[in-house]
Amino acid sequence: MYRWLPFIFLSIVLIAIASLMAMLVSYVGSNMYGDWKLVFQQLQSQSRWLTLSVACAVAIVLIAKLHEYERKLVSPTLGTSLLALRMFLILIIFLTLLEPVWTWSYDKETLGRVVVALDVSESMETRDQHAALSEKLRWAKSLGMFGKKGSKGDVDEWIRRLESKEEPEWISEEEEPNPQRREQRSQTRRKDIEASVETVADYSRLELAAKVLSASKESVLDQLSENAQTELAIFATDETRVDREIFNEILAGGEIKVQRGTSDLSQAVNTAIQSDSEIPLAGVVLISDGRDTSKLDQKKFQQRLSGLGVPVHTVLVGSEYRPRDLAISHLDVPETVFEDDSSIVKSIVHAYGFEDQEVTVFLEDIDSPDREPLKKIFTVEKTETEVAFNLDNLDLGRHRFRVRTEIKDRELRDDNNSREFSINVVDGTAHVLILEGEGRWEFRYLRAALSRDKRVTLDEVLFEQPFLGILDAPFFDSQLSQLPPVEGDATQFANYDCVIIGDVSPRHLTLAHWRNLERYVRDEGGTLVMTAGKRDFPLSYRGTIVNSLLPIENLRTIDLQGENQMLPPAQRGFHFSITPDGEQMAMFQLGDDWNQSRQIWSQLPGHTWGILGQAKGAATVYAAALNPGERPSLELERENALVVQHYVGNGQVLWLGVDSTWRWRFRVGDLYHHRFWGQLIRWAVGFKATAATEHVRLGLSRSVINEGEVTKIQARWNDRFLAQHPNLKSVAVIRSTDGTDFRKRVDLKAAENQPFMHEADVSDLLPGEYLVTLETPGIEWAKKSPETVLIVREELSEELTDVSAFRELLVEISEASGGRFFFLDEVAELPELFVGTQDVTSLREEIPLWSHWIVLAIFCCIAMTEWVVRKVNGLP
Repeated sequence: MYRWLPFIFLSIVLIAIASLMAMLVSYVGSNMYGDWKLVFQQLQSQSRWLTLSVACAVAIVLIAKLHEYERKLVSPTLGTSLLALRMFLILIIFLTLLEPVWTWSYDKETLGRVVVALDVSESMETRDQHAALSEKLRWAKSLGMFGKKGSKGDVDEWIRRLESKEEPEWISEEEEPNPQRREQRSQTRRKDIEASVETVADYSRLELAAKVLSASKESVLDQLSENAQTELAIFATDETRVDREIFNEILAGGEIKVQRGTSDLSQAVNTAIQSDSEIPLAGVVLISDGRDTSKLDQKKFQQRLSGLGVPVHTVLVGSEYRPRDLAISHLDVPETVFEDDSSIVKSIVHAYGFEDQEVTVFLEDIDSPDREPLKKIFTVEKTETEVAFNLDNLDLGRHRFRVRTEIKDRELRDDNNSREFSINVVDGTAHVLILEGEGRWEFRYLRAALSRDKRVTLDEVLFEQPFLGILDAPFFDSQLSQLPPVEGDATQFANYDCVIIGDVSPRHLTLAHWRNLERYVRDEGGTLVMTAGKRDFPLSYRGTIVNSLLPIENLRTIDLQGENQMLPPAQRGFHFSITPDGEQMAMFQLGDDWNQSRQIWSQLPGHTWGILGQAKGAATVYAAALNPGERPSLELERENALVVQHYVGNGQVLWLGVDSTWRWRFRVGDLYHHRFWGQLIRWAVGFKATAATEHVRLGLSRSVINEGEVTKIQARWNDRFLAQHPNLKSVAVIRSTDGTDFRKRVDLKAAENQPFMHEADVSDLLPGEYLVTLETPGIEWAKKSPETVLIVREELSEELTDVSAFRELLVEISEASGGRFFFLDEVAELPELFVGTQDVTSLREEIPLWSHWIVLAIFCCIAMTEWVVRKVNGLP
């Protein structure tokens, strides 16, 4: 036992020495070499260190015992060498198992990120020749036209006095003591300066920004890039990031690949937020004329800027003075009117710089240039004035007109002084048939509204009505057989443009009647309007031909009773949520424009009962049921369809899921109720009047569009004819009617889920009138192929309605975000704002030595050396 004590003591000593060495290395590395450290991770765990120490101590004892045995076989020198090599291996293993890690840390400086967003909307193409002298001086100064600092100081003083409505001191008393000569020289210098700075007004706002930002050798962008990592972007309606090369090309007049019809200043902030860069944002530089035409919510935008956490610096480009201009900015004209109707043409005239002056507006007949134009004269009291004309006694056919103003002196633009439009005058009246079970409120008010419409011929069949026998017959017809006769084998509904089905029982409308109604829709191209009834229709017709005509399925009743009935009419029940497709339909426009119409629809009395359903695949939802607190969505519209339309053969069916449109008369009489139903009837008449043959009906989703808008050319084929020609190809040929050689062919393709509907979008037509003709390669027409007329109206961009720069908005943006507002001549100060915005990041790196290949190589070398020495000397 006592023979082992020296070996045990030796192992303890060696382990202690190794542990002290490891701790000493860690301590010295941490305190003497700063960020460079060698750390033994297992020293922090006493249990692991103790286990490792015991294991190594056992290994040392065994190696010492082996050394005692080998001393009998080899020389003392060789024995000591082998012992040293083995102890060194144990030391390496011990230190390796302590998991040494070499770590170091350092700081990395990164330039802050700044986004430079340039407004490239149409208003930035304005050349501000009307600008004030103070503004031109600023622009000339920003372009370096005044050279040295001393001159710039004079310019700053001139600008200050001009903006204060004072006459600058062009020649100082020191330069010319003589007052008379000083006055003469001052006038001469002013004229010289005005002439020299006049050239800057020949640049567009975009060109001015280009020259100031990147024209010089040490440009603002170059200086900015030295202080921050610069990201470049352009924006108008939307935004896109660009690199420096593309940015310079745009500034030099290159192609701009964003929509420029409106200016949305929030896009500049979107560019900064949506960046995927990991570098912190130091700021945003917004370069614009400040004219936002996107209907920006200023309050929400400023809250968003405050939450951005970085300054937004704004730079004003352009003149704040509104130029003199007359413009016809808007026309409200009916597309189609009946013969002998009086048509009202409303135009909005913008007048800037003509306060208290008389302006004459003309309405000219383009097709009859010799006819005396209509005139309206008004005195300008506000910037927008509505001028209305009455057009009476128009002949049948299409008529073209022009509304224009006189061209005044010193107008900025004269290409916005006139607008053209056309009106189609059609013959006859709308023939409407109402089929109703009994005299419910909906029937009474609908009949009263349509009966007062001079352009509607109304027939009614009321199947159940009180009859006392005093008269020879009931007041209304009570049998379909009493309807006027028709010619040939046409259905008894063929004389009508629109048939409205009320709450009719199956015992009154038999299967034979429904087959005729289907023929009326499918073959005769009629419009069938189905309305919901509480007693019979359509719930009593399930499993019949009615299901194939209805544009909805999975019908369900909504009945809001109880406390809801006690609410005020505007808060009671559910409301019509007009969909984007519905907003394209004139029948739903209850105001002068859609902003007003949306407000009217939201305030109309609600409905407590109705029948909803899921729109069929090919159906179009015009309105959905919207309960209080619900937000409209595509899924909600399809699942809660309230007003739905779909095509059946050559005709169409419209579902109206309420029986209480009469509630819209609350406190307004016929105003909205009659307008809705009157527009619905005219929509049905317009549908039946579209170009059609026995096989196809050609139409346009919108026959009058503004320049740049989209219309859909639609050819609705008879399903039987389409079955006979499964590979039918449809081509729409668009020709200009102004005598030019313009001709465009558009391939029509089958719509999704509607194989009988061939359609295509058209949007790239210049203003004018076009004739759209349908062609079918390989198929001869027995009669003339169908054709229709498309009118493209020139649209004045909102960007060009008011082109004055708007400083106030840019100031508000900079103040809300903690930024600074700059005039164009102050842009050189921008780079200084980003000095010291570097972001310092502490980085830590480490090398785990315990798993490094060098440690393994050292261990293998020593182990191999020990093995070779043993073998050379004959040891096992």
